[in-house]
Amino acid sequence: MDASGPTDAPLRAPAPPSGPPSETTGGMLGSVRYLMMASGLAFVLVVNGLIGYGIVQRRHEALDAGERATRDLARMLEAQALRTVFAVDQLLADLAFALNTHAEGRLPDSPAIHEHLVQRRNAFPQVAGLVVVGRDGEVLHHTADTPVPPFRLTDRGFFTAPRDERAGLEGRLHIGGITTSRVVQGTQVIPFSRRWSVPAETGGEAFGGAVVAMVDPSRLATTLESMRIDQEGSVVLALADGPVLLERPRPTHRDPLLTLSQWPAVARALEGHSEATIRDAAPDGPENLISVRRVQGYPLVVAASLPSADALADWRRDTAAWTAIGAAMTLAITLLTAFVVRQHVRREQDQARLAAASRRIRGILDSMLDAVVTFDDSGRIATFNRAAESMFGVAETAMVGQPIDALIPEGGGHADDRDLMARRHDGHAFPVGFTVSELRLGRRSDAKAEAPADAQRVFVGVIRDMTRRKQQEAELVASKTQAELANRAKSEFLANMSHELRTPLNAIIGFAEILTSEFFGALDDRQMACARDIHDSGEHLLEIVNAVLDMSKVDAGQYELHEEAVELHEALGQCLIMLRDRAASGGVEVRDGTAGIAATLWVDRRAFKQVILNLLSNAVKFTPRGGSVTITAESDAAGGFRLTVADTGIGIPAEFMGELFQPFRQAENSASRRYEGTGLGLSISKNFMDLHGGTLSCRSVLGAGTAMTLHLPAARVLNGGGPVAGNAPSA
Repeated sequence: MDASGPTDAPLRAPAPPSGPPSETTGGMLGSVRYLMMASGLAFVLVVNGLIGYGIVQRRHEALDAGERATRDLARMLEAQALRTVFAVDQLLADLAFALNTHAEGRLPDSPAIHEHLVQRRNAFPQVAGLVVVGRDGEVLHHTADTPVPPFRLTDRGFFTAPRDERAGLEGRLHIGGITTSRVVQGTQVIPFSRRWSVPAETGGEAFGGAVVAMVDPSRLATTLESMRIDQEGSVVLALADGPVLLERPRPTHRDPLLTLSQWPAVARALEGHSEATIRDAAPDGPENLISVRRVQGYPLVVAASLPSADALADWRRDTAAWTAIGAAMTLAITLLTAFVVRQHVRREQDQARLAAASRRIRGILDSMLDAVVTFDDSGRIATFNRAAESMFGVAETAMVGQPIDALIPEGGGHADDRDLMARRHDGHAFPVGFTVSELRLGRRSDAKAEAPADAQRVFVGVIRDMTRRKQQEAELVASKTQAELANRAKSEFLANMSHELRTPLNAIIGFAEILTSEFFGALDDRQMACARDIHDSGEHLLEIVNAVLDMSKVDAGQYELHEEAVELHEALGQCLIMLRDRAASGGVEVRDGTAGIAATLWVDRRAFKQVILNLLSNAVKFTPRGGSVTITAESDAAGGFRLTVADTGIGIPAEFMGELFQPFRQAENSASRRYEGTGLGLSISKNFMDLHGGTLSCRSVLGAGTAMTLHLPAARVLNGGGPVAGNAPSA
């Protein structure tokens, strides 16, 4: 190729750089790479440092918010407990005053006092019962509906604590731990009690007993839960000396707390303080934010806790998000830095690859066996590979710029994939295959991308010398013609020979029948057996000759159908009569299942009977003694006719089914096979059905039997009185 040719310029790759980059360029590239990498690393460190600082600060803020929430929760619980306890304290104080002012206050089982106690109890939902205990520890009054059994309560703390008050401390409210009530049988209560002071005979006041309010813990818990504080965390209400009165929500994974000593951190937090907020492990293990407060004026302690994990839930979610953002930014900066650094290197690599690709493409074109020619819209040749130079006997330099018509006179119209005549430089014409494809310069690598409207078009033509192929095609046509002539001669020879053989065979069969009829005199047993053998052999040979004659006519295309209306029962009956003796001698039962079917078919009588007889003969021949052959007929959905001959014989091997209808083929081909025959019956039957536009099919199971089915289209079925629909034959 002439590299200086103007028409060759569009296909040439850009020239590679004249030499390797200079040391200065390499130094600049190294410095840019270093600066970009250092800048990216610094930016990543700053961003991740800020994110880490924000995460740490956010954690402190989340924990502080959790502590505030527990303090608010503890204050709410303290306020509610204070209101409830104060109300019960006032109730007991009023009750002690009423006992001193009422005439029956010191008399046991007073109905008036009982009514007053019931009314006061009903006014406080948290109070399960009210009890007045005398100075001797016996119950004087109560709110129970049944009489209280006589017993002393001197062993109960709610009685002994008011009784043993020191001087100056009278009138304090005493709260006991959860206990089982003796007054209200079977209930758990929290006893609230006050000293009942009565006027002394010597002046002043004396101990008259104790007034007790039995608070229902469940009612007290309901009051607390009405504030929905249990949805913010867990709360505990306990006595100052340790016993736990309430714990909400109730734990499901551990036993409830009985005393604050089971939570040492809470007990230590109140040493010397009225309130405290700490972080410590809960009894169930996880760290909690805990706020503890003493109820002002009463011996109660409230503790509210919030799991640190719950307080940090939002922080963890935000931390995961900011961590992902930091990782994404780190990855993005890293990839961007690597991308920018590699651009210059890739540019040089692309230029080197482009030059190598140009050389490789040119080498591929020159190594091709077919001629490859490129030309422009006007048909002017741009490139010409070595195979083209060898094929046309002319150098590329002489052909560049010449019209494509100089090579292929008929190719000026850019013919595609055609067999044309080409002309060598010496003027000799020869056949070629010419394939043309269009190439738009400037199109991107994406096949779906469109080239610019002004992109230059180049046509690539592939020329293949077809001289040898044309010679082979001519030889193949000649061989095919000779084979067809030989096949036709064979068929005509077989037809003529079969016709010539039938005349003497008819004579042999006729004379054998005369001998067996003893027309010329009586024969002894041996002579009679010989005459019958001659007759049977002649009949068998005549069947073979007729089959060969029919096959030859079909192969030669000389068999003509003589169509007429044929009754199914008539044709089938004649075939059954001819087969009756053979079936009886073989011990095979033939069952005719077409008795209820009347059908008239438009067929060649002889060919149709021959098909039925062949199917019945094979079924009887290949069915062992004691077996059966069944004939059935039916119409199909399209109005066609279907006849099936099914036997219980030996069946056909699966590997032989592909050759079943081939002439002269049998499942047993050895010289010692058990069943006689030429292997033409099914082949002739198949050809006869094809001539009628029908089909012949087979279903067989080795060792179980075979079913042969012939099918005629609806056009072959005339009107009949049975289930087979009638149709007139087509013209």
